[in-house]
Amino acid sequence: MKTRISAMIFLLCAVVAAQAARAEDPYTARVADPYALSSGLPNMSSGTIEPYLSFMAGIAIPFSQDATFRDGSTPRVDRDVDYQNKQSIGGNAGVWFPTRNKLVGFDLGVEITGFIWYPDVACCRENFNGVTLPDGAFEGTTTEIQGIYVGSNFLIRRPMAISEAYPNGRWHPYVGIGVGAHQLAMRAGGARGATFANPLTDQRDTSIAFQGVGGIKAHLFKYVAAFVEAKYVHAFHDDLNTDRFGASLPFADGPVLNQYESTIRTIFVHAGLSIHFDIKP
Repeated sequence: MKTRISAMIFLLCAVVAAQAARAEDPYTARVADPYALSSGLPNMSSGTIEPYLSFMAGIAIPFSQDATFRDGSTPRVDRDVDYQNKQSIGGNAGVWFPTRNKLVGFDLGVEITGFIWYPDVACCRENFNGVTLPDGAFEGTTTEIQGIYVGSNFLIRRPMAISEAYPNGRWHPYVGIGVGAHQLAMRAGGARGATFANPLTDQRDTSIAFQGVGGIKAHLFKYVAAFVEAKYVHAFHDDLNTDRFGASLPFADGPVLNQYESTIRTIFVHAGLSIHFDIKP
């Protein structure tokens, strides 16, 4: 009888010990929450915020065509402004916050972004940076432009392929909106206006701009990810400059400036790499 009682007590202790060990096991305790799987590292659902730094390069595709000069006139309709597609480089610095359990699987984030490009207007656009002379010859110059955008974005993402190795998701799509400063620095007159006294940034105009962004990011390693994203930037400028009639002369005191206003709409396609960090609570 005593042997049976001892055996029963032993089995009961074994069962209790097994259940206690199961409750204390961090992996088993989190199996019910697929967003919380981890291999000993803190994750977003347990309170870890995720800062990151990114570098990106790509192409800028401006598709604005309007220009209204101070006298109210515009370039000829069939030869309107033609901002060129050019290379673009930039970077991001941001942070994702552990909010997915409260937002049905989504995380919120905020970032600072900045990039540069060169949407020159090549010679020669009739009545914008060139004019047909009475003898039929065309006189014109290139309008050299440097574009810079710096702003902030508010983001939302959906982590995908969450596992022990990638508790914050192996990859995720994301979208966001933002606002920032949009600057166009111009050198009207192109090579004719290129003197030491006339750097590209002499004529510049800065305006508020609005941005929409969307992309996909995939981790190559635990803390290194590759991404592709598209941005749309919308800005209005009322103090831009061009040599409207190609009147600038080489080695002159400076270019001839004609001021105009324009709504600038640009699509950017960027690809890059980012480094992600853990900040433990």
